[in-house]
This record gives sequence, structure tokens and C-alpha cells, in this order.
Amino acid sequence: MRRIWILGIFVSLFVTPLVASSARAQANFYEGKTVNIYIGAKSGSLAIAQLSKVEQVRFDVRKFLWIGSSGADGVAFSIRSDLPYKTFDELKKADRELVAGTTGPGSNAHDFPLLLKEFAGLKLKLVSGYPANSDVLLAVERKEVDSWSALATTIKLAADRGVVRPLVRGRVATPGFENLPVDEDLATSPLGKSLMAIKAIPGSIGRAFGVTPGTPADRVAILREAFNKALNDPELIAEGKKAKIDFSLISYEQVQKDFNGLMNQTPETLREMGKYIKAES
Repeated sequence: MRRIWILGIFVSLFVTPLVASSARAQANFYEGKTVNIYIGAKSGSLAIAQLSKVEQVRFDVRKFLWIGSSGADGVAFSIRSDLPYKTFDELKKADRELVAGTTGPGSNAHDFPLLLKEFAGLKLKLVSGYPANSDVLLAVERKEVDSWSALATTIKLAADRGVVRPLVRGRVATPGFENLPVDEDLATSPLGKSLMAIKAIPGSIGRAFGVTPGTPADRVAILREAFNKALNDPELIAEGKKAKIDFSLISYEQVQKDFNGLMNQTPETLREMGKYIKAES
């Protein structure tokens, strides 16, 4: 048991380690707890697993009591900087198929370019199987592949080194990428736009924190107030900048709204989703 100060109140936290567990496993764990306070940082992609009806899912993201999120995560599509295409429109008119390196279905590296291929008209050949994003980047540098998609902050680091040229972003505008076209605006069909939104919303939710259903309302209120103060604390913000971590408070109301919206999909969209978007393991 650990005891910490939250807004001047001494709170006892029973800390149960979930060694090497996934966000999905943690969510299942928290779902069944009703007595003590369990605080978990949950990936927005949990809702994708729920939408996909993954067998192991025993939770409902709409039932967690959300504290807030410490920031959104943008996604970007990039190409090798030595290629001649300067804009999305130029790339769309390319007379050849570009090779997109990916880590596999369920990742931003795979699903983001797949949706651009199927619903925005890009000529891409996806080659999966790279162990990690760093391996895809190495393949780009070796000119083994032509394009790479990942979190926008990761793409920006490579772009700043002159390795890649970002051409398309998701709905979250990472600083420096605000003027890039948004994938949802490039979709050629309502279905494509809906699928791109499903892929984008978890990033918009970002690094969400929540507590188990059944946590007393007064304690939830304390945690929400403490979370808000922490995310606006100058010392924390300064520490984040040193570590190159951007903090941006997203209210619990917005987190709940986004989860509710993500789970509200048409039957057609849900039928097609599995072809293009996979739940992360």
C-alpha cells in the first residue's frame, strides 16, 4: 500500500503491479474492481478492441470514470525526402506504386497508409513484418521502402533530420504539421471517412487516465481536480520539455464524449472495419 497527498488529503492507494501487461489486460483488471481506488492510464485504442469484439475484452470504455488525458497523439504519413513528390496531390498522380514499410496490421504504420490507399487513391504497396518503427525508418534511409507512417512526433524527428517528407496527417495537429492535409478530408467515400475517424479518435483521446466503475463520486472529483492542477503545473511542464514530452490537458468530459462517439458506429462501418483496422495486441 502506498500513501500520497492529493490536494492536501492523505489518500491510501493499494498498488497492484501488472507486470508487462497490455492496456487491454489492465482495463479488464480494473473493470471488476469496486472497493479501492485503482488508477490506470488507458490507451484510446482500447475502444478499437471493444469495437472489434476481441474475445478477451471484458470491459466497456464508456463505463470507466475518466479523470482526463495528458495529451493527444497525432499520426502522419511521410515519404523519403529524395523522392520528387512535394504534396499529396503530386503523390496521388505518381505513375508508379510506392512501397510503404509497416510493422503489421493494427499499427499506425500499417492501418494509416492502408486507409489512404483504399479510400484516398494513393498508389501504395504495403510491406509488413518490420519489428519496430525504428526498423522501418532504417529501411527508409536505406531506400528499401518509400514511405513510413507513425506518430507525428516520431515522424517530425526524422523530418527534422531531412530523412522524410511528411505529406498527410491525422486529425490531431502536431506542432509544425498544422498545414498538412488531413486524411479524413481526402477520403473519397463516406465509409472511408468513417473508418479514418475510427482510427483517429484514439489518438485524439491520447493518454487517458481513468478509475474503475463504482469509485465514489467525491474521490473521483478529487482526482479530477488534482489531475487538472498537475497538467497545468509549471514544474511538470518544464520536466516534460526536458524529456521532449508534450503535456496538454484534455478534460474528462471530452474523453468521455470521444469514447461515446467512437463506440457509436453504423452497422455498415462495423462490418467493414475489420478489413482495414485491427485491434492492437
